Amino acid sequence: MRSDLSGKKIVVFGGTGFIGTHLVKRLCKEACQIRIISRSPKSNQAHFFANDPGQIEVINIDEFTQDNVTSVTTESDVVFNLIGILAESKKNKFEFVHSKIPEMIANSAKANKIRNLIHISALNVDRIKTSKYAISKKLGERKISEIFPNAIIARPGVVFGKGDNFTNFFSSLSRYSPFLPVIGTPNIEFSRSLLGVLDFSKKVKFQPLYVGDLVKFLISVCLKKNQTYDLAGPFVKSFTEIFDIILNHKKRKRIYLPVPFFQAKILAFFLELLPNPLLTRDQINLLKYDSVSNKGLTNLLKFVDNPASMETIIKNYL
Repeated sequence: MRSDLSGKKIVVFGGTGFIGTHLVKRLCKEACQIRIISRSPKSNQAHFFANDPGQIEVINIDEFTQDNVTSVTTESDVVFNLIGILAESKKNKFEFVHSKIPEMIANSAKANKIRNLIHISALNVDRIKTSKYAISKKLGERKISEIFPNAIIARPGVVFGKGDNFTNFFSSLSRYSPFLPVIGTPNIEFSRSLLGVLDFSKKVKFQPLYVGDLVKFLISVCLKKNQTYDLAGPFVKSFTEIFDIILNHKKRKRIYLPVPFFQAKILAFFLELLPNPLLTRDQINLLKYDSVSNKGLTNLLKFVDNPASMETIIKNYL
């Protein structure tokens, strides 16, 4: 049976990353031509070539310029932008990755008369004012919308699945550490007397979205135009509830260590001195806002029946 994507030429920026890898695998089931654009594809491309010969082309861009981006999107029908970073480095800055690159992609889509552009942003970036990550993501959305008004913008919250940097990180940490950090608990509020009030009931909350369901959603909406979708999974979880799921599967017991935000920021300051920090102060600022959305789940259910829970999926990859 011919699908809506049959015969389409599809470009995926960030196709060798976590979400990109899952998206490309799903696109391989369609009768379409796929071009993956990546800054470092060589170490990640081997598993793609088990598909039909010639279905996938991997192009390495060492430096993103407008000319380069316009060139690799020539004669394509659909463009996905999945490029993103969680922490800055000397080479990669939030503003360039989350704002300038989307601007280039939108300009190339307009110049090449591409029919559909799908841009991945992040949940709640429109209300988080204290994080450089969120500010850069919001600016990227604005650039996309101004240049290519018909773009689809998807804003997922925390995404989990094989290859993620969330559940896999805490699973690995639980192998070596007797403690797992519960960041943001207790919440400390200072009164006029400067005495801190500890609130252990306050917990950082997430609404984890399975990457397979996100991919189903993206493919379902990729031929639509001019929509912005918040996205979230079916259940709200705290750090401790997510840890419970991981540890129950691994048959481990660990101590949950409360780490209030001010202590987490001190720790993050020193971790930022490492080449690849496990935690940054900017990420702490993000964690101060719950990554949840009732609207996000409603949007997902319009295109994905029975979205998967973390309990159901995690045993398949951890």
